[in-house]
Amino acid sequence: MRNFRWRSPNPNPNPSPSPGSQLAPRSARADAACEPAPRWRRAASASGLVLVCSLTLGACASLPSNSEPQVLRAFEGSAEQAQVGPIQDRDPDLLLRDFYIASSDPSQSYSNARSFLTPAASETWNPGSEIVVVDRFEINSVNLETERRSYEVRGTIVGSITEGGAYRPRQETFTDRVTLQRIDGQWRLDELGNQIVFERSELRNRYNPRGVYFFDPSGKVLVQDRRWLFTGMSNLDSSLMQLLVAGPSADLAPGVIDELPDTAAYAGNSDGVYQFTGMVGMAEDALRRFLGQAVWTLAMAEVPGPYRFRFDGEDVPGPLGETEFTADSFPEYNPQATPNAVSQVYSLTGGVLYQLSDDAVQRVGGDFTTLNTLESARVAATNNTIAAVQVTGDGAGGERALVVGAIGGDVTEVLRAQRISQPTFEQGGTSAWAVVDGETLVRVSRSAETGEISTNEVDISALGADIGDLSQFQLSPTGVRAAFIMDGRVYTAVVARPNAGERRLTSIQEVAAAIGDTATALDWQMDGSLVVGTANSEAPVWAVAADGATVAPLPSGNIVAPVLSVAAGPSMLYVTDNRAALELPNGGTTASYWREVQGLEGNRSIMLVTR
Repeated sequence: MRNFRWRSPNPNPNPSPSPGSQLAPRSARADAACEPAPRWRRAASASGLVLVCSLTLGACASLPSNSEPQVLRAFEGSAEQAQVGPIQDRDPDLLLRDFYIASSDPSQSYSNARSFLTPAASETWNPGSEIVVVDRFEINSVNLETERRSYEVRGTIVGSITEGGAYRPRQETFTDRVTLQRIDGQWRLDELGNQIVFERSELRNRYNPRGVYFFDPSGKVLVQDRRWLFTGMSNLDSSLMQLLVAGPSADLAPGVIDELPDTAAYAGNSDGVYQFTGMVGMAEDALRRFLGQAVWTLAMAEVPGPYRFRFDGEDVPGPLGETEFTADSFPEYNPQATPNAVSQVYSLTGGVLYQLSDDAVQRVGGDFTTLNTLESARVAATNNTIAAVQVTGDGAGGERALVVGAIGGDVTEVLRAQRISQPTFEQGGTSAWAVVDGETLVRVSRSAETGEISTNEVDISALGADIGDLSQFQLSPTGVRAAFIMDGRVYTAVVARPNAGERRLTSIQEVAAAIGDTATALDWQMDGSLVVGTANSEAPVWAVAADGATVAPLPSGNIVAPVLSVAAGPSMLYVTDNRAALELPNGGTTASYWREVQGLEGNRSIMLVTR
């Protein structure tokens, strides 16, 4: 029996390709290389903004055939079950609506939906793997014969879901012509489009978001790959393991590593043990990282532990010889962990940077004590580094300077421009990013050995040659994703690393079309969702899901638009509106009114939260 020996995790794991281990998606996942259309402008061209890349699981021929990794139920509670089979003597237009509801159940190759079709149509209906989600259906009759009826079905496509469960927001018009035939006195669908389509309400009622986790390029941080899974499946754990082995979704793939060999496959759960094959040749560090992925994928989906794994027929012992694992076995990979146990809150008040603690306000020391005209800033939790934008010259019309330094230490000016966006840090706080003059994205890094600062442009060619005005840009807590505001609209991207020191934006998509072009500020939450401030007086602040599947207004209460800035902490949300800095408990609250931040009453302060 082969012995697995565990070494301590590489202190600076940056895995490189080795026999049986590679970083790029495997050849069976070539679709991961798909990229969206290269131009991202206003919603008028939204139908051309999205290229849907399917994650095909069919290549894993040895995977269990009874596993159905289908794709929100964004809300907990019992889902209203779809009608099973057609209702007797149902009017044709109502039967057609029932069919679309039944289409939300993927069980047994959509057998419920097929029962609404004529026998001939059921044999020929072969919908593809992509699911189309519309806001609502408008059904209008176009032909009303005694035994045959035709209807025009319209709606707005708000998103689509690939076979692997990844959601991509869209804004397109859906149209279809459906014909029903009366057979033995009962209406049945006889002619219809070859696709699965249902309303967004069914997506919320019948599907749940689950995370499949992959490592960032450092091999230290787990990144959630959000998938939508049918709530009626009986083997959630096996579906998750199957998706894990199949690899990251096409959009996320450029920003994460995938170390499984081409031969890797999930062989099912036998007597409570998750079986994997084709793992021979993987380095021990890579095996440990894969176990961390598997454990946290199961744990975050609330699959009861402990978990056991077997690779190529052999038990996999941990570093202490244990064969059962829980999330506590891999605490260093906790995707919910923050760099500091308690996030620190700062404010920019009157151009001066302050730290807030226990309702006390204290000015930040060091060279920052001498800076009185700061316009924006960001503080990295891991190393207390500050990147800030200082207004130089006369008043608001003067130049801006990007400065970096440590709390209590020296400050270095990096560059000057007419406009510089609020800085944002990569995970670890060693590099800061900012948008210069609304069109150039720069990355500023300090050498750990020499202390020298270098500045490089980030490749944003995926935005096209004629980009809009980039007013805000923020990296996610993992550094793998980015969110930005361009021409008042909200987009996300994945950060790829073509070569050492290089960064490139890819997988760009608009995620909050409901907000329109009113977005003014944004920030990431630790769960990967976004908080967005707008100029909309009726709905000034919005919550946007990581993949854009849900976009919902937050309590507006006493906020006076436009919103100048937003900041998301673990327990509190902050906004700066037209009058003051306000706060609202983050999650699990029914509070509808924001209150002024204690200690900053009457000040239009900009709030900052470390992470």
